[in-house]
Amino acid sequence: MNRTMSDSSKGGARRFSVTGMNCAACSARVEKAVRAVPGVDECAVSLLTNEMSVAGSASDAAIVAAVEAAGYGAAPIQRTGDTPEPPLAASPEREAATESRGLRARLAASLALLAVLMYGTMGHMMLGWPLPAWFTQPEPNHVAMGVAQLLLSGAVLVLNGRFFTSGLRGALRGAPNMDTLVALGAGAAFAWSVAALFLASRAQLLGGAAAAEPWMGQYYFESAAMIVTLITVGKLLEARAKGKTTSALAALVRLAPKTAAVVRDGAEANIPVGQVRVGDLFVVRRGMAVPVDGVVEEGEGAADESTLTGESVPVAKAPGAAVSAATTLVSGLLRCRATRVGEDTTLAQIVRLMRDAAATKAPIARLADRAAAVFVPAILLVALLTLGVWLACGAEPGFALARAIAVLVVSCPCALGLATPVAIMVGSGVGARRGILFKNAAALEAAGRAQIVVLDKTGTVTTGRLDDDSGAVVADAPRPDSAAAVRELRAMGLRVLLLSGDNERTARAIAEAVGIDEVVAGVLPDGKHRVVEDLKKQGRVAMVGDGVNDAPALAAADLGLAIGAGTDVAIDAADAVLVHSRLSDVVAALRLGRATLRNIRENLFWAFAYNVLLIPLAAGVLYPLLGWEMHPDLGALAMSLSSFCVCANALRLNRFDPAPARPRRQTSDRIPSP
Repeated sequence: MNRTMSDSSKGGARRFSVTGMNCAACSARVEKAVRAVPGVDECAVSLLTNEMSVAGSASDAAIVAAVEAAGYGAAPIQRTGDTPEPPLAASPEREAATESRGLRARLAASLALLAVLMYGTMGHMMLGWPLPAWFTQPEPNHVAMGVAQLLLSGAVLVLNGRFFTSGLRGALRGAPNMDTLVALGAGAAFAWSVAALFLASRAQLLGGAAAAEPWMGQYYFESAAMIVTLITVGKLLEARAKGKTTSALAALVRLAPKTAAVVRDGAEANIPVGQVRVGDLFVVRRGMAVPVDGVVEEGEGAADESTLTGESVPVAKAPGAAVSAATTLVSGLLRCRATRVGEDTTLAQIVRLMRDAAATKAPIARLADRAAAVFVPAILLVALLTLGVWLACGAEPGFALARAIAVLVVSCPCALGLATPVAIMVGSGVGARRGILFKNAAALEAAGRAQIVVLDKTGTVTTGRLDDDSGAVVADAPRPDSAAAVRELRAMGLRVLLLSGDNERTARAIAEAVGIDEVVAGVLPDGKHRVVEDLKKQGRVAMVGDGVNDAPALAAADLGLAIGAGTDVAIDAADAVLVHSRLSDVVAALRLGRATLRNIRENLFWAFAYNVLLIPLAAGVLYPLLGWEMHPDLGALAMSLSSFCVCANALRLNRFDPAPARPRRQTSDRIPSP
């Protein structure tokens, strides 16, 4: 396992935590600001994990300054080299849990106030529920009712004041965001209601209750309170869904042992795992978790490595065998020498790969990013046009304002921003549990788009070991699962080729044994690279290899898949690593890629369709024809549910089994359109 991740797998990109983002418009603005910094080659911001990945020569200070100038906060996520304590504590799930606790408290108080408010508005006015005598005796006091509504709704708005502070801050910086839309919608409803209350007071003074009664229909206090409360409901659902989305990552984080039994100066002592150094001798007893990566020096036993590899069968350990952090010794006793600690352990590197995958952008996300960058300003313009058009058509001011408010609160840029990263995070987690490690989001998407699979022969299709048959050395044999894997790949509609540096006769013998029709043999490393480049003109290529000679081809392919038992050079050149060194995992990786890509498309369709359909409805486009109008409250409810639906759809990937499909399921594995 230690060879599965080499040091260079950390990648050249630096990671930063970003604060203050609340929608896709925010992440798009941060990306735009950082890309403009001299020396930045690439920047990707994840709304899901609130992290940013930056490649290039620009200094950390310049990058942070650009983010702060855009109105947000940023700080480098330090990689501490051989410092033993890996930064695993700040998991996205923990951050989501903290956010959820604050939202729950705010929501509970808002709902309590809103219930009283709704009793006085909907309950009394529509259902005839009784009110205290001072509101109704000797005649209805519409001003008193309005003042009570003002106080209750004002309290709800104060509780949810972050929408207004964040929205105003974004607007003043020329970067309006989702909070700006919410603040404008709720603020407009409240301001109009205050004006109506003032006019009702004047009318009641001059003409009594009968004169003030018409203004009761212009009170939108409950709408203002309902909008921010329902948006808070949506934020809570979204935070919980985000936490579940990152559950695979959080589960890995929780595996990290806290202490280690280290032998120093001839005595054994339990110390924090962060104090273990490379070269330390540590002891692992039955039932204990291995604290860091190491090599067995004394003792024998069996280790449960399912936490990292997904394999349920314990692995025998003897002197010379490697052990990995977070695996558990189920029998025996081992004395091991620490070889990798802190961020260098297999566990820490897997966690890093999963976080990096979430912090990068898949190419399919570009359309959503472009839309998100102009989304909020466009919605503000649509809302103003809606107000102006209805007023020009002679509509009552209250009706026109309600249509504009509905446009503001029904629009949801968050769904666009979350459509891709939530699916990537879940898909990466499913792959990690099976020992399929994607290094970035683009690799997972490429797995879903692959059309041609090129297999290296020695060490990939075959075992890479020469067999001794009655004293005669013969060529290495195919892996036990190679023939079945090739059948599955072809059943998925993929074109499969065998690529080898061996002679034609040997290569064709292996190809025939496993069911491959196309063979390219006798090629050197640069020849493999050229073959892959030529094949890329015919379709998207996935290259599978394990050796130094495969590295150029792995790097050239649309998707490079490295066998976990292969060389570090091949692993570094690849886009994904197959920990178990099984050819059947190639099938699983491509099926998982297809499922993830399909999920992303579903999410993007929902996000775009939601906004395309509901924004015109909120604007009242169908009102002249069908009499349909959307109350601002319903717009807020729809907005609250949109992001939750996207996250919930991505969570369905957790139930996907990427194992080779059974015959009855093969029809669903179609080649995705380019």
